[in-house]
Formats: sequence, structure tokens, C-alpha cells
Amino acid sequence: MIILIGLLIGLIAGLFLDVSIPTGLTPYLAVLTLVGIEALTASYNAMQRKEFAPAKFVIELSSNIVISGLLTALGVQLKYDFAFVIAFVFAYRIFRNISFISRHSYLKYKTWRASRHKDENSDER
Repeated sequence: MIILIGLLIGLIAGLFLDVSIPTGLTPYLAVLTLVGIEALTASYNAMQRKEFAPAKFVIELSSNIVISGLLTALGVQLKYDFAFVIAFVFAYRIFRNISFISRHSYLKYKTWRASRHKDENSDER
């Protein structure tokens, strides 16, 4: 829940604050935004499966930030758009995490509904 609140606060602040970003940093901002969103969806997915470990989250987030930042910098130096490739990879991971989250939520709903239906049938007898 804290993750979603933080995400909403960040989105609202981003919509209403006018922050100018130098053109040279735009690819880094795009990639790091996707890295952050992927980390949030992956951690929420891990929380639902009761496998979340804060140390693992910090290490994975840090390594993803460093690797994606270095690859983006390499792409800038080579005048090749590695940021596009990195964005594609992290967007895929975001959609995969959201798919897992929605599947888990559906299964919880289905179980809840079946137990509710079972309780209603037992009350009628």
C-alpha cells in the first residue's frame, strides 16, 4: 500500500511541478523512470507472493539503475539509442509483473467468491 501511495504522490507532484530537464539527460530520465516503475511492480508482486525481501529489493534496484545508466551512457557515446532497447526490456518486465499481479488478484477473488458462495449454501440448509 505504501508503494502505491508513493507512486501517486510522485505522479501528482510530477504533473503539477514545472521542472526543466536538460535535453542531454532526457534518455537517462526515461530509462530510470522505467527502472523505478519495474522495481515497484516487481516488489508488489513479491509482496503478494510473500517473497519480498528489502535487501534483495535494494540490491536489484541499485544494480538495475547502474547497469541501465551505464548502457544509456554507452549508447550516447556511440550515438546509438540503447535507451530505446533498455526501455523495451523494462516495459516488457513491467507488463509481465502487472500480468502476474492481476492473475494473483483474480485467483484471490475467485477463492473469496467460492468461499462466499459455499457459506451461503451452508446457511440455507
